[in-house]
Parts: sequence; C-alpha cells; structure tokens
Amino acid sequence: MTPQPRHEDERTRIRKAMDQLLAGKATASDGSLTVKALAAEAGVHRMALMKRHSDLKNLFYERVRNETLQIPESERKLRETLTRQWQTIKD
Repeated sequence: MTPQPRHEDERTRIRKAMDQLLAGKATASDGSLTVKALAAEAGVHRMALMKRHSDLKNLFYERVRNETLQIPESERKLRETLTRQWQTIKD
C-alpha cells in the first residue's frame, strides 16, 4: 500500500526539518532536538509524527545520537526515572 500524497508531503517536510534541526538552523521551533521541535519545524501535528511517521521519529533520534553524540531528551528522562525507581527499590 503506497502512502497518500499528503502523507508523502509530511514525510518530506519531516526529513527536511531533521536536517535543519541537526544543522542548528531551526526556523519554526526552539531548535531543541526533540520530537516537539521536529513536529513544529516540519509543520505537522506531533501525534501524526508519533503515530503515522514513527519510523522517521526513530530515525531522528538515531541521528541525534550518532551525529551529535547526545542522548535524546525522552531517553534521558526515561533513564532518570528508572534510576530513581531502582534507588527506591534498593532503599
């Protein structure tokens, strides 16, 4: 099944937004390396990015890790939460 033209346009905008954010040239967002900024930069609803284009969201996080050597914000928060929970269990 091929994607609808509107979805292809979204995918093109998301890919362009990835490049802009990773190059530090944000024009429509705060420039952070988050899904929220990616959606704003691409001009798509964040839930569309999370559900319809989850492969591009994952690609973005992979590129953040590889090109900037940073841990994506969502992964960092999850690690912090797990660390606190493990400490609570340990206590």
